[in-house]
Amino acid sequence: MAKKMGKLKSNLGCLFQCFGNKKKAATDGDDVGMGRRAHTPSVAVRSGEKPGDRRGKKRVTIKEDSNRMQSPQSIPSMSGSVASGRSSVYFDASEGAGDDWHSLNGDGFDETFVTLQLDGQFFFNAKDDPSLSKEAFEGIHMYPPLPTTEPDPLPRSPISVSNIQTLLHTYQHDGDDIKTQKSNEEADIAAEKAGIALEHQAQRLLGPAKEMSPDYLGESTKQLLKDLKMPNVREKGFPGELNEHELEAVKLFQSELKTRDPIYGQIVRSLSMVEKEAYALCRWLRARKFDVQKVFELLDEAKEHYAKARECGFYPDLEKELGFSRPIFLSQYPAVFSGKYVTVMCICFLCAVFTEEVISHSFYLIAKNGCPVMYLKCGSIQPEGMKCIISHDKLDRFFWNDIMFAFPPVLKEGRRHNPNFVRTENITIYDLKGVSRSQITSDTFEMIKVGNKVMSSFPETLHCLLIINAPSWFGFVWSLVRKLIDPRTASKIEVFTSAKAGSKRMDELIGNSQIPSCYGGMGPSLAEAASGAAGASPAGTRSKMVVLNQLLSLSKKNSEKSYNFELEDAKQLTLTIYTRCKAGATAALFRADTETLVTEIDIVGEKEEPYSRTLGAIVGPGSFTVKIKAKSEPGSFLVLGTVFCSGKDEPGSPERNGNA
Repeated sequence: MAKKMGKLKSNLGCLFQCFGNKKKAATDGDDVGMGRRAHTPSVAVRSGEKPGDRRGKKRVTIKEDSNRMQSPQSIPSMSGSVASGRSSVYFDASEGAGDDWHSLNGDGFDETFVTLQLDGQFFFNAKDDPSLSKEAFEGIHMYPPLPTTEPDPLPRSPISVSNIQTLLHTYQHDGDDIKTQKSNEEADIAAEKAGIALEHQAQRLLGPAKEMSPDYLGESTKQLLKDLKMPNVREKGFPGELNEHELEAVKLFQSELKTRDPIYGQIVRSLSMVEKEAYALCRWLRARKFDVQKVFELLDEAKEHYAKARECGFYPDLEKELGFSRPIFLSQYPAVFSGKYVTVMCICFLCAVFTEEVISHSFYLIAKNGCPVMYLKCGSIQPEGMKCIISHDKLDRFFWNDIMFAFPPVLKEGRRHNPNFVRTENITIYDLKGVSRSQITSDTFEMIKVGNKVMSSFPETLHCLLIINAPSWFGFVWSLVRKLIDPRTASKIEVFTSAKAGSKRMDELIGNSQIPSCYGGMGPSLAEAASGAAGASPAGTRSKMVVLNQLLSLSKKNSEKSYNFELEDAKQLTLTIYTRCKAGATAALFRADTETLVTEIDIVGEKEEPYSRTLGAIVGPGSFTVKIKAKSEPGSFLVLGTVFCSGKDEPGSPERNGNA
């Protein structure tokens, strides 16, 4: 039984990436939202009952304006850590045994635990005292991460580091009349109350495991939203709202960046194309309670990974770096990032369809406060499929490309439509509908660790995280992953067990006009928002889509498998097989309705690394069968079919080793 429980915890381990990663260094909230994509016309896919069953053929239909949403997959990452009283590899030990905890039922935090190493990371059992010190929550109280529902007010005087005084609250409010002064005092009081409410939310979510039922998590969120219902709340730690002490920290930080290794300044100003220096400096300082020394400790964590990626220009040509196009990657590890009406060069996924556009007009949905919104449907990630297409040592290239080249355009567009929007943040929505425990593996966990290393260079870019449609077993998962989340990140998390409650909160933050139609709003569906189908696309646009996505795993007992599908449209479909099995297999493509062999190839690799081979190109309509037979050893083989859905239909071009 102990063995089985250990394995289950190991498999559930990677879920922690939904909420943050822990490191030894003390931190107060380096959280990040990832994944930004878009795509063109969707493809409706009707799946069969099972591979090899003629009665259960997969039917592939090209539909230029389909709004159907299947079950996308993804789990991009946020990172975060904080000094605490928990004694483990993740926490710097401090006493705090007598610290009070805020609970919905008034119980104290008296659970105990021991560390257990799984998958190279640590989880916890109830054995020792895990009380967090009050210091661990100070960053929440001092700089409450408020979920806002309207754009930030414009400062009275333009913010600029060339006139550093403009960052002061007193400078921006000098000469206020009595009424305004009273309003400012009320805003300070409201900020104090909001900080307490958010601190209590973090304490409840990080409380005893015995309380971590989905109902408890939902009630905790309900209590938070009730406590935050107050007008005129001052946000602290932002330019224009600093006190003298915080301004001195900004000056010191700015001065240190000039005298230390130039790479520190480059990391801090990574998003300078969309973020003014004053806001970048304050963003990093808020992550460490304006403690300059601790900020440099965080920068030291990010330095090595940043320097390596910088040498390669942060991998601007993703297809060149990975050896295959982005839609292939997203077919196994997808994420949707939405923003508003922007024309960019983008590649993206939706449903079971993954599209690459050379040029595209994309719809981006934004929240009421101007933040772009990331929608993550977490039900279909394929860890085994990922292993077939990419090795772990190349994963960081995708994440670097994503944050450096895909995130800035949506922020820039938000600023263009709303000059008051100055944040470098996003709202993230995790939809857990359809998620199964079998999808949580150590391979997923490894991908998350790679992503978190990248995201250590981008603290405080999460505005808030909504977890909707939390399943009945989510409480058990949360009881494990909560111990890997820092308090500041926890204070930004809201959990909803019902679709109705989640939709209501989405309406408060985003607004019905911008909520995708697939969530009951009036905005374009996620498919339209990502592809630009709701707007005009320029002539000559070509879109490459993955419309067939099937993983066939062979074993010694079952060394041969087949997969039937039906191509309903007169489109050319290129079939490519991805694997890391060195011994390989024989793959054959048949026209099932006539039992005619179309093509047959050997799939053999030179070493145990991912590689691909093109099986062939076919034209619909018709029924087809792919058969794969192992040569000597078992292995997994990912069969992907791609089409060009607009412009001139062309066969798939070689993607790797001259064969894919």
